[in-house]
Amino acid sequence: MAATKVSLKLFIDKKSHRVIFAEADKEFVDFLFSIFSLPVGAITRLLKEGGGMVGSLPGLYRSIENLSFSYYIQPGKDKRFLLEPRVFMPGAKVPLLLPNVGSTFRQLYKCSNKSCLYYSIIINFYSYVVAEDNSKICSSCQKNKMVRNECLVGPRLSFTSDGYVDRTAIYMVMDGLEVKVLSTNSFVTLFKEFNVDEIVDIEEKVVFFGMDEGVKLLQAAFHSETVLTDIFIPVEIIKTEESIKKEGC
Repeated sequence: MAATKVSLKLFIDKKSHRVIFAEADKEFVDFLFSIFSLPVGAITRLLKEGGGMVGSLPGLYRSIENLSFSYYIQPGKDKRFLLEPRVFMPGAKVPLLLPNVGSTFRQLYKCSNKSCLYYSIIINFYSYVVAEDNSKICSSCQKNKMVRNECLVGPRLSFTSDGYVDRTAIYMVMDGLEVKVLSTNSFVTLFKEFNVDEIVDIEEKVVFFGMDEGVKLLQAAFHSETVLTDIFIPVEIIKTEESIKKEGC
């Protein structure tokens, strides 16, 4: 599958070399919102592989990787359930802007007997016994096979909804990832907030956001309030500008 990329128009304060906001379509906003559907294990795996996660979770993740499940873990348990957690709930159709995330979604099958509630998951106000293998017999009634149902198909295989936000609107994503609907009033308010006196002080720059940027955004979101600046403006430019200001004082 070809890597997905979406475009953003950055509005940059040329004086401070900071991104004020990005003009974005629904695809990018859908991606941002979809981050909250990711299990902690999936996020840890993504950031651990790139060395971009601090704290104790990477060590905990490694301990599960290294522990011999054949000797110390209960029979029938699989470490992939912890290391590669999967999302049960049906998801919205969003751009694939993080690597290996598609593998976190499950296709689920339900028992054809609606009265089977022994091991259940609530989907669309109904409870069913569910399984990932449609060749297995229901663990509750011990006689019926599992059958496919569209309401139990994970987001990797069935995109039944068109994302999270309206397609007709244009959105502004702040440097710290706060999302607002773009309007003339929001322009004026932001420029005042950033002490922008003239429109010539603003640089417009179109950039493309793909999987590499997706991982960087996920990493930066845990410790930074200037995420878009961190991703798209080289730190050397900011340091040079700051040094020039100090020399001029």
